[in-house]
Amino acid sequence: MNWFSSGRVDTFRFVRVRWGTWTETEELEGIIGGTLERNDSTAIKASGSLDYILEPALGSDLVRVYSDSYYPPTGERTSIAQGTYLASTPSSTYRGAIEEGTADLYGVLHVLAEDSFAEPLVVPAGTRAVDKAAEIVREAGLPVVASESPATLGSPAVFDDKDTSKLDAVNWLLDFAGFASAGCDGYGTVLMQPYQDPSLRLPVLALEDDGACIFRSGVVREYDTFDVPNVVVVVCSNAQAGSMTAKAVNDDPQSAFSTVARGREIVRKETVSDIASQEALQAKAEALLAAKTSMIEGVEITHAVVPLEMGDVCSLTYRKAGVHRDDLVAVRQSLKLKPGMECTTRFRRFPRS
Repeated sequence: MNWFSSGRVDTFRFVRVRWGTWTETEELEGIIGGTLERNDSTAIKASGSLDYILEPALGSDLVRVYSDSYYPPTGERTSIAQGTYLASTPSSTYRGAIEEGTADLYGVLHVLAEDSFAEPLVVPAGTRAVDKAAEIVREAGLPVVASESPATLGSPAVFDDKDTSKLDAVNWLLDFAGFASAGCDGYGTVLMQPYQDPSLRLPVLALEDDGACIFRSGVVREYDTFDVPNVVVVVCSNAQAGSMTAKAVNDDPQSAFSTVARGREIVRKETVSDIASQEALQAKAEALLAAKTSMIEGVEITHAVVPLEMGDVCSLTYRKAGVHRDDLVAVRQSLKLKPGMECTTRFRRFPRS
């Protein structure tokens, strides 16, 4: 099935979600469009805006956005929760009896980002880092699903009330345990999951210019080789076993940025205050090297909306351009809330192991 001629009918629903119980209470009227943004490089991950002709008076409640699709030839229906958001309506314009305006949307992690501790938080040595991170999230009123982790603090961690948000503390604890930073699903549940090297994962989505093509021509490729490191050194000066150092080296002869190809080392140094083990420190060094290398090349694709999370690995086959990639990870996406449900997703290319 070709996206452009499939006859698919797309609509959006906007539903009030009660803060505290997280139950859906009513469908909101008067919302005529907008944009949803997801960005894996920002702390709150999700944001957007809604255009309205009747202000959604939500108070402390949230809005959940659903995309609904119907395929007349088969009768198939799909519904995807695209996100659950806090909403702010800073201004409106009256045109006679009609009130027009735009509501700003913020992902639920904004609750943690704008909150801080009433007094310095001291997390004792021996505390399981992910358990404490999940506790902070639950106490802030957000639902959370966290993977199990045995990582425990080797020394006390102190989060100052003046300079550290609750989201800062949560992400520090997750980083200590070798987890990715906190994310959230379409229903507003905060997700805590171990970091997974994209080079060790298979694509979850294949974009191909065949009879089932769902992307537009005009794929944009960005490429910047300036100052790309081939060595990352990470030092931990306050670890359970004393000072530790880990070094990750790109010595792959097939890589244009490796020590072999360039004949020299371009080193980046990072410092962490605590980490669970030497193995965890080495894994962090290797993850940083992969991230800093993969930042040099990006691909931007406009396509139909599909179930896709930021961080998912995808493949691209664009025969007309002679392009085939199986090493793309989704990092940023913009979704237009109008028929066609057109997305623009930026993918970052990463080195395969």
